[in-house]
Amino acid sequence: MKRPNFSLWLCIGVVALFYCSCKDNTKGKQKVDLAQQGEKPVSTADSTLFHFWDKFDMQDTAQVKNPEKGEQQLADFLQLLAQHPDSATRDKAIDLMLDKAKVNRTSFDYFIKQYEHYLYDGNSPMRNDIVYESVLRYLIKTDLLSDLEKEAYRPTYKLVLRNKVGQTAEDFTYELANGKKQKLSDTKANYTFLIFYDPDCSHCKETIQQLRDTPQLVQLFAQLKVQVVAIDPWGDRTKWKDYQSQLSDQWINGFDSESKILSFNLYDLKASPTIYLLDENKKVLLKDTYLQQVIAYFVKTNS
Repeated sequence: MKRPNFSLWLCIGVVALFYCSCKDNTKGKQKVDLAQQGEKPVSTADSTLFHFWDKFDMQDTAQVKNPEKGEQQLADFLQLLAQHPDSATRDKAIDLMLDKAKVNRTSFDYFIKQYEHYLYDGNSPMRNDIVYESVLRYLIKTDLLSDLEKEAYRPTYKLVLRNKVGQTAEDFTYELANGKKQKLSDTKANYTFLIFYDPDCSHCKETIQQLRDTPQLVQLFAQLKVQVVAIDPWGDRTKWKDYQSQLSDQWINGFDSESKILSFNLYDLKASPTIYLLDENKKVLLKDTYLQQVIAYFVKTNS
């Protein structure tokens, strides 16, 4: 095993930490006897998820809407779900929880809004398309909702299924400052740091400044042959051109002159900036991520 690269770890300390991700510290999965389910034994972690809401009274609306009760219970549940790698287990845990909530439409509607707030809101530090995908799968099949209500969730469901980790990122054409056009797939690099930004977004400016002006980070990206592809998808050419000086000359700075990214929902741009990390074949390594998480990924894979 190679020794850890000091510059990688130094970058973690230099770059501002916007959000912290949860890590599963469980050292193993102990089997329990659940023969009464008629299924193969499940791990203690799975059992905790499946029985997480057993003692929670969905009929007690006051408890449900109490932030220290209902909302806190959901936040703890979501942390456990985010740590679980198996989609079938996540689906089952959410199915069990929402089936329990169905006994009270007020409770059901409340938790659906909380799921959206925590998992899909662009400003939520806990946003997680993988977990929200399980919620959406439930909503488009439940008998509690009308066909019209279900249809309202289908566009979002299709969107969260795009550009998932392991998939090839949606290709698109963009315009360069010199007027030439090229495609995302044309990028030649070990990694592509794809950032969709809005020239008026203060958080975008902070991220871009860190990416451009942190010497250790610039060195790291050069060392690992990371190509930054910065795309303005919002369609205001004047603002895009005026913002050119804020970006590094080493980056690819593109403009979606035909607004296809937004028109065809090629990427889910619910927040600015939106960041993806792609491998040399343009497969998604990190989806809708943060600069700090990209650095952490490099630390883990290059140590």
